[in-house]
Amino acid sequence: VDPVWYLPGIARRFNIKESVLRRSLFEQTGGMFPELVTRPDLKVFLPPIGGMTLYFFGDVTKLGQPDTRVACRVHDECNGSDVFGSDICTCRPYLAHGIEVCIEMAQQGGVGLVVYNRKEGRALGEVTKFLVYNARKRQVGGDRAETYFERTECVAGVQDMRFQELMPDVFHWLGIRRIDRWAS
Repeated sequence: VDPVWYLPGIARRFNIKESVLRRSLFEQTGGMFPELVTRPDLKVFLPPIGGMTLYFFGDVTKLGQPDTRVACRVHDECNGSDVFGSDICTCRPYLAHGIEVCIEMAQQGGVGLVVYNRKEGRALGEVTKFLVYNARKRQVGGDRAETYFERTECVAGVQDMRFQELMPDVFHWLGIRRIDRWAS
C-alpha cells in the first residue's frame, strides 16, 4: 500500500488551512514539489515516504463483521533484525511474537493482521540507522539502551522521523472497528 494524501482531507484532519499544509510540505521537502503551491487544483499528493505491506492470517472476508475477533501487530521495518537476525535491537522477536499471535487468532476463527510499515530506522533510512549503531558501539561506556535516542540525535539531528498520526487509517480502510489482541 503506497501513501496517497487527499490534501483537503489531511488539512481538515489537522485543523489547518490547506494552503498552510501545502506550503509546509513544499518547504519541508526542500522545494521538491513546486506544484504543491503553484497548482491548488491538484488535490492529491503522493508523499515520498515508504508505504506498508499487509499480511493477513485467516479469512479476510470476515474483517469488518462485528463478531470477528482481530489480532494485530503494527511493525516498522528493520532489515538488520527482521531479515538478517542482528541482535543490536529487539525488532525481530517482537515481529515473531506478533505473527504467532495473529496465527493463533486465525486458528481460533478470527483474523490476524501484521501491518509492516516501510519506516526503516525510525524512518531515517538504513544508512543513517547503521551510522547510529556504529556510534552507539563506539561511545564511551559502550552500547547502552539509555543513550540510544541521544546517539540518534547526534547522528541524524532528530530522534525519530516517523509520522504516526496517519497510521490508524489502515484499520478504517479495512473496516476494523475493534482489535481484540494487540501484539506490541
